[in-house]
Amino acid sequence: MKLRKCQNCKTYTLKDSCPKCDSKTSNAHYKFLKFFERKLENYSVPSKH
Repeated sequence: MKLRKCQNCKTYTLKDSCPKCDSKTSNAHYKFLKFFERKLENYSVPSKH
């Protein structure tokens, strides 16, 4: 799962096409990828006991 950015409207998304303008997205800037990946690594689902 990689963070992507629309070059037309500058929207961030996880999809290959922009939900706002429906154009193709590209990989987000490294600065934001690093933040997003760290956030995913730290995310934990509570276990059921």
